[in-house]
Formats: sequence, C-alpha cells, structure tokens
Amino acid sequence: MATIQSINPYTEEIEISFESHSPAAIQQFLEDAEQCFQQWRWTSMAERKKVALGVANAMRQNLDQYAELITREMGKPLKESIIEVRYSANIFEYYAQHAEQFLQAYDVATEKGTAYVVSEPIGVLLGVMPWNFPFSQIARFVAPNIMAGNTIIMKTASNIPRCGKAFDEMFAAANAPKGLYQNILIAGKEVGQIIENPIIKGVSLTGSDAAGASVAEIAGKHIKKSVLELGGSDPMLVLEDADMEKVMSGTINGRLRNAGQACTSSKRIIVHESIYDNYKKRLIDYIESMKVGNPMEEDTQMGPVSSKAALETLIDQIEQSKNKGVEVCIGGKKLYDKGYFLAPTVLENIKPGSPAYDEEIFGPVVCLFKFSEIEDAIKLANDTSYGLGASIYTEDLEKAQAIARKIESGMVYINKQVSSSEELPFGGTKKSGYGRELSKAGIEEFVNKKLIFMLDK
Repeated sequence: MATIQSINPYTEEIEISFESHSPAAIQQFLEDAEQCFQQWRWTSMAERKKVALGVANAMRQNLDQYAELITREMGKPLKESIIEVRYSANIFEYYAQHAEQFLQAYDVATEKGTAYVVSEPIGVLLGVMPWNFPFSQIARFVAPNIMAGNTIIMKTASNIPRCGKAFDEMFAAANAPKGLYQNILIAGKEVGQIIENPIIKGVSLTGSDAAGASVAEIAGKHIKKSVLELGGSDPMLVLEDADMEKVMSGTINGRLRNAGQACTSSKRIIVHESIYDNYKKRLIDYIESMKVGNPMEEDTQMGPVSSKAALETLIDQIEQSKNKGVEVCIGGKKLYDKGYFLAPTVLENIKPGSPAYDEEIFGPVVCLFKFSEIEDAIKLANDTSYGLGASIYTEDLEKAQAIARKIESGMVYINKQVSSSEELPFGGTKKSGYGRELSKAGIEEFVNKKLIFMLDK
C-alpha cells in the first residue's frame, strides 16, 4: 500500500506519513456518500446553511492552527496562509447566505401551458484539488455543492494530506451527517478508478492540463459531468500611461505571492517600450530587497516552493531557456543549501521555442516582454495555448475595456492582478479548462436544471 507523506518544504523533513486508503475503504466511503446523498438532497436550505456556517466557524476558531498547517505542508508565508483560511471561511458563508436565491425555481414563458425550471442535485461528486491553495481550492468546490444538495469525496494533492484531513475535522465540528464530506488518501494514478465508479456522478479537477485531459477522457467515456480548472500563462499588459504604483502592486501580488505558484499568476509581463527600463529597474530593486526565508516568520515575503520536484523543474526550465538565448537579469538558481528555495528570477529576451515562452512556469519567475504597438501586445498575449486570466494596466479605462475584449481568456482584470473572490465567476478557456467556480455560476455546474411542464386546462 502506498505511503502519503507530508514534507515540510522549508526543513525538507517528513513531518508525518499516512497509509493510503485501500480499495475496500474507498468503496465504503463511496457508499456512505451515496447513502448520505439520498437524505441530504431533501434537506432544507436552513439545515444545509447550518452545516456550511458551522464549517466556516470551525475555520475561524482554529485560524492560527490551520494557517500554520498550510505553511508547514506547502511553504507559503504564514501571513498568506492566514488570509487563505479567512477567505475559505468566507466562501462557505457566502454560499450559506446566497444558495437559496441562486437555485430558486424560475418560470419559462410558453403559450402551450405552464412551465418552470427547478435546480436539483445530481449526487456524489469527486473533487481532485491541488496543493497551492490547500484550503480555498477545497472550499470553492465543496461549499456550493453541499449547499446544492450534493455530497463530496475529496482527493487532495499527495503533499498536503493534513490539509485535506482538516476538513474532515471541520465537518465533524459542524455536526455534518456521515458521508457528506470525506477526504481520501490515494495516489493520483488511482483517481480514474474512482471516476469510473457508478456512484460518482461528476468530477471537478484543478491541476495541470495533462491531468485535466486524463480526467476529462475518463469522465466523458462514462458520460459524467466534469469541470476543469487547469494551467495558465496569464499575460499582464502594461501600457505607456500605466500608474507605476498599481503596476508594481500587480507584479508583486500577481507574480511573487505564493512564490509564483498560482494558475492565475502574471506569467508574461508585456511592457510598453517607453517605460520598460524604468519598470525593470524597480522590479529588480524590489527583488533585491525581498526577505526570502522561513515562512513562519512574520516579515518573510516569500517562502520555498512546494517540493524538491517543483524546484528541480523550475531550474531545468530556466537552464533550458538560457540555452535558447533567454537572459537572466537576476536569480535563476537555488537560493539556500536547505529548503526548496528558488531565488526570485527575472528573465528577458524571450523568444518562441524556449520554456520561458512556450510553457507554464509555476514559480517566482518573471518573464518580461517589450512592445511598441498595442496590436503586437495583444497578439503576444494571445500567443499561448492557455486562456485563464489576463490583466491590463492603463489609466484609459475605455481603451482598457476595448483591449480586454480582444484577449482570449476567461477573466480580465484592469489595474489589478487576476485574483478570486467568492462573488465573481472564476474559470478559463482554451487549455485552461472549462466550467466556472465561485459566484452563482459555481453552484450551477453540478445541478440538474429540470423542466416541469403542465398542460393548461
């Protein structure tokens, strides 16, 4: 039986190991979820709301404990982990307050009789969630779907087992019925067998495009609904009239937060030639002053990346890019002898054919591009197989909105880095996946929109 390990990225030490669940245990989880669904689907919104608010309350009551757990498992600075736990509680609270309104039946105009549409849950859902936002990624999938009347089987990334198990604790504290939420410990290669199980009615994955393609293939073969939130190579367009303070804030929060390990991170920063040199200098000055180190210390601005494998992949991408003529302005190497630290890195002179241009770089690596004509910037922004988010910096808001319509992405933010908020729909296009999370859109993905028609007398 496989072992699931929690390795601290700062110390490189194994903090705890778990045995993965056996096939028999997994089947029991699935049966418990199905049994729970047959009751939960008919519960009132008031009952569901009580559980969701109970989970939010458990998060807030144990804020420091859970934030430290995130930091110890995947390495982000503690202050960022605290923000994430609070945000996750807000997501549960948001759906507790708004689900009934979102799922309200509505009439359909017809001359043939009386018709209306109701929203009904579809059953047991599988969530396959990543390590980079261990709490909020679970929350954004679980909260809307339990409020919709579905039940959840959760498979988190193997390097954050305790974060997934923490949700078991929260649901127990909220007096949730047995089977409503269950976290399973298995290797990624075993996910396909669970999707194939007839008890599972839908699956949502956040991860790589390769993982998404595999999940979509299996789900499609068995005619099951899937939602995929995959990679991104988000462009950040900086026009000549941009407010440099907003630009720097967008760069820091949009590329260096979470050590650059976000699907919506600004991975390609496209700057007008008239301000390029000034921007690059300010960026390098900031990086040189950053405190990169122990993520548990309050003044640390960036911690390690999540794992040894992640660090090795980043260094390999940088080295391959250098071999293709890409210039390293700063960083590009392992920072310390201990811990999975990559020095914050700035690359320029990037051309197609290099990993810096063609691939998603999932770490604290800023890729700089220069443009003179806006149409060239738009073309560069769209020259990627991904289409998750984009950001535009300019004081001409009318022009920004016109540019936004030409960007091939699921989201465009103006004068702010791409982010997520419980009330705003989140998702992409192209190889960044399909479906939406958060907002009203997030609760509508796994419900049956049932038409009820009555012939008038």
